[in-house]
Amino acid sequence: MVAQNGEKIHPLSKHAIETLCQLSRAAIPTSLVNPGVVNRLLRGGAAVLVAIPNPFKTIAQTAPALQITNLGRRIVNGEK
Repeated sequence: MVAQNGEKIHPLSKHAIETLCQLSRAAIPTSLVNPGVVNRLLRGGAAVLVAIPNPFKTIAQTAPALQITNLGRRIVNGEK
């Protein structure tokens, strides 16, 4: 896989793969995930942003959350 700037994209880190495993069970609010991991999963197509009911007591009714994609499920299962 090649990045938009032409450089090689490195494999996902252990932490990013663990986050994908958590996402395979349920969507996770982006505020609970490392911003670098959020960026990497979104750029790689392993996750998408969705709106979920806000789990926190704030004014906002919804919160952005990560949801795993089919590509992310294949990564978790070790498929290519």
